[in-house]
Amino acid sequence: MAGKSIIDVLENIPREVIYTIVLIAMIIPLLRPLGLPVPVSEPIKKWYDAIESLPPGSLVLISHCNLGAYPAFDSMQVATLHHLFSRPVKLVFFSIDATGLVVYDTLLSKVDPKAYGKVYGVDYFHIGYIPGGETAMKALAEDFKAAVPSDYKGTPIDQIPMAKDIKDIRDFTMIICFTSAGEVSIGWIRQWIVVRPEIKYLCCVLDMMLPTMRPYYEAGQVAALTGSAPGGEYEFLIGKPGSGIKKADAFTGAQLILLVFIIIGNIASIAKRMGKGGVR
Repeated sequence: MAGKSIIDVLENIPREVIYTIVLIAMIIPLLRPLGLPVPVSEPIKKWYDAIESLPPGSLVLISHCNLGAYPAFDSMQVATLHHLFSRPVKLVFFSIDATGLVVYDTLLSKVDPKAYGKVYGVDYFHIGYIPGGETAMKALAEDFKAAVPSDYKGTPIDQIPMAKDIKDIRDFTMIICFTSAGEVSIGWIRQWIVVRPEIKYLCCVLDMMLPTMRPYYEAGQVAALTGSAPGGEYEFLIGKPGSGIKKADAFTGAQLILLVFIIIGNIASIAKRMGKGGVR
């Protein structure tokens, strides 16, 4: 350090120091969210507005993701459930994959329905896993009770209060799908939306699948389409910070620190050149 000016020090900050500070800036928000403002994109606004505009008593079918895709969809699914449970609507959960029941249990461990005054069987229930992909979707649309003799606990469907009035596709107002599989996201369109276009279809897919789903959105068959990444935006919009906000804060914090170092480096470089006789 002897003989070095402050300009020299700022211009030659060791990369290890920079990496350490950036790492700290990322770790702190992951441990304790900072609640930094998150810009809300148009797809998330449409997703929010679609749920917010549901009439009281609306019946919503939720097709959640499988276990392998859960990390990607965690924040979007949790935030969506917070929003839905805060609304006066009825929810029917469905697993398109055998591992989906684990996802359902995980989701409800993060979103406590009782905190919203919701009761299983009265305000929501899970029909479990029905094999067959699009065949199962079609069966649900044509005759709900024939396709679902019992819920995932084995309780006969006729003993579930909110299921007594569910007959077929005509009783549903909205479908919400979280999936990493194109045949699932498009399957709901083929088996439900084509049959009953007035049903609102909200679809959350992996970001790389968005171009595939975009034509259906442009055609009006998908009411709201988003990738799995903007979960933090939705959490910020509904005021329920979660894993998405933590990731967004960590990303923002790292960017701000890097921006500060870039500015410092440029100021030091310009000052050094000026000290040598002007900027070239």
